[in-house]
Amino acid sequence: MRVKFLRMLLVIGLLWSGLAILSACSATENSTYDQSTERTKEERVDMLRLQVNGNELQIEWETNPTVKKLQQLLPKKFTMQDLHQNEKYYDLPENLPSEAKRVGKIEAGDIMLYGERTLVVFYQSFDTSYSYTRVGRIVNNQQLIEQLGNAQVEVERIN
Repeated sequence: MRVKFLRMLLVIGLLWSGLAILSACSATENSTYDQSTERTKEERVDMLRLQVNGNELQIEWETNPTVKKLQQLLPKKFTMQDLHQNEKYYDLPENLPSEAKRVGKIEAGDIMLYGERTLVVFYQSFDTSYSYTRVGRIVNNQQLIEQLGNAQVEVERIN
């Protein structure tokens, strides 16, 4: 009788351990799910849509002090001028904090700050020796040359 009782305690203990493990796995899965949901919300906050010459562009921002200040300063509508047939620029009304670094290579869709107050959107890729502060990137950048052209562009913040 005592052996049966011990076996029963052992089975109950194993079952209890199994339930604890399953419960922990479930909590981990829920935790991971919640984190990915939160990340998605953060990404939405860090996204900005611009309308440029009738084309909607989606911007994914870097996380830095430059971007925080830029988001406060960027007007609802502004005009960007063309430079070197590979970039558009806009001089901001005041200086931004910057951490310029030599980037080596510019990719089409890169958004950078040149100096402390010139916002630059690159629509062609090329090598460079200049230093910039990374600001963001255009997510849908497949047809930037066609969308931006080599003349000035009118930009409007959608959100």
